Formats: sequence, C-alpha cells, structure tokens
Amino acid sequence: MKQKRNSTLLIAVTGGMLTILIFVFGTLWTGRNAGSDTEAAVRSVSLLYLDELAGRREQVVESNLQSKINDIRVALALMDENDLSSPERLRAYQARMRQLYGLEKFAFVDRSGLIYTADGTQTNIGDYAFDYQSL
Repeated sequence: MKQKRNSTLLIAVTGGMLTILIFVFGTLWTGRNAGSDTEAAVRSVSLLYLDELAGRREQVVESNLQSKINDIRVALALMDENDLSSPERLRAYQARMRQLYGLEKFAFVDRSGLIYTADGTQTNIGDYAFDYQSL
C-alpha cells in the first residue's frame, strides 16, 4: 500500500510540475506574441498617421503654391506698356508688386539668363533651381 501511495504521489508531483512548466512556457510564448503583435499594431498606426500628416502637408503646399501662382497672374495682368517703357519703370513696377504681395523677390528672367529685379540686373541664374530656358 505504501508503494502504491508513493507511485501515486510521484505521478501527482510529476503531473503538477509538468502542468506548471506548461503554464510558464505558455505564458512566456503568449507574452512574446503579444509584444510582437503590439509592435506591429503600433507600426501600422504610426504609418497611417504619417500618411495622413503627409497628405495634409501636401494640401497645404499645393494651396500655397496655387495662391502664389494666382498672385503672379494678377501681377502680370496689372502690367501695362508704360511699365515696360524703360528699365526704371520696370524696376518701379517690380518694387510695387513685391510690396503689394509681400514677396521677398519679384524678378523677370530673359532667354539669356539675365535676371531683372527691382534692385537692378543680376547674372547669377545658376543659383536658382529652375530651368529658365524651358519656361
């Protein structure tokens, strides 16, 4: 009888230890999976947020660019023959447009790359990132 009790006790202890090991390893495995799933969810939400932020920024840039294009069209529509009659009158016109629209620069570029500003002419067309010959 004692032997039966010892073998039952051995089976119960072994089964208990095995159950505890299964719980411990199951908990660790579930924790790791939950951590990687959480990282994947955070990454997905972050990418979605960045896409939305980029889309809104794109709208702001597009709106600002469209506004500047409209300003230039209006400024050119205000130009008349009198403004083109002499270099001094052209510079005066450019100074008025620069002040009217709050622009840092308002210039014209000819086909040879000469820049006409309210302050005079400049030859540093290479400092600007646009292709003046194709415009």
